[in-house]
Amino acid sequence: MKPVFMSLKRIPTDKEIDALAEQFRPLWRQGDIVRPWLRQHRDILLDLVHGGWSWASVGQALTKAGITYRTGKPWTDKWLRSEFSRAQIPLKGYRRRQSDAERSTAIERSVPSAAAAPPTPPPLTLPHVPSSPRFKPASFRATEPPRAPSEAERTEIERNHRLTFGPPDSKE
Repeated sequence: MKPVFMSLKRIPTDKEIDALAEQFRPLWRQGDIVRPWLRQHRDILLDLVHGGWSWASVGQALTKAGITYRTGKPWTDKWLRSEFSRAQIPLKGYRRRQSDAERSTAIERSVPSAAAAPPTPPPLTLPHVPSSPRFKPASFRATEPPRAPSEAERTEIERNHRLTFGPPDSKE
């Protein structure tokens, strides 16, 4: 098994962590949501980590600045890295809006000028659609009461009952 080598980063002093927390405070407003905030300040956080700050130290500064989830749980290096990477994943609606925008710009680019417009295609003929629906509408009439079982059915029910529950107890 290969040994794992980690780059050791200098441990900042409490004054340096306090100074970094002071830089973060104006960037955080009451009511901000953590993941969008991490997404918005991605470049700042990456510059810090690539510039010699550890995720643990950045997490300490974020905690001192009050940038936490509602629970107030202090950031750990693993948790901050995890939340930071989750924040970078595009949102589903964002991807959809982005692809719609890309599609519309592609359509705009591909629209030829009026002079070079191709002839209009013939109108589409729709296949024959039946006028009646494929489903049966619900009926609101009262249902008839169930019919009484025949003698053979009643005998079969009693036999199955005896096989399942045993002979009836006599209460004399």
